[in-house]
Amino acid sequence: PLTLMSLLHKSTIKVIAESLGIAALSDDIASAMAPDVEYRVREVVQEATKFAAHSHRERLTTDDINHALRLKNVEPLYGFSSGAPLRFQRVQGVPDLFYLEDEEVDLASVISAPLVKCPLDITFSVHWLAVDGVQPAIPQNPAPPAPAPAPASSSSPEKKRSTEGLIDAPVEVKPMVKHVLSR
Repeated sequence: PLTLMSLLHKSTIKVIAESLGIAALSDDIASAMAPDVEYRVREVVQEATKFAAHSHRERLTTDDINHALRLKNVEPLYGFSSGAPLRFQRVQGVPDLFYLEDEEVDLASVISAPLVKCPLDITFSVHWLAVDGVQPAIPQNPAPPAPAPAPASSSSPEKKRSTEGLIDAPVEVKPMVKHVLSR
């Protein structure tokens, strides 16, 4: 018989199958699936290392794995973020077995905490910004600028010296023109 070599042991494949709800997986099937599973995992990790390299990083993140999974049309991992590195603890008495230590949460404080407000639904509204070149005075449009008050003695066009010593030029205010859009 043909023996396939794989770094994944058939017991690992059986544990994964049991976690997915497949209870009675034979040793022959687990041995046959191990090389294929290893190939698929290597393929995803290679794509993830490409994402990390393009991001100029040497450390893989869960985002890199998720991008590689999306590239392979596989649903991404949920519940893992790449904020801080994970700290694995070694199980005493069992070689090569690690676990993530979770912090303990007091359920009484979680139950007594106030509920978070639900976000409102996304809404949008539509309005005309300008009709026939004229901007209507509605709350959605910005308010028109207030005209600058003209000084009482600015009727003469010549320059005059202000109290600060600056030269004031006469200001000519043009009335707003209604623009007609071509059709």
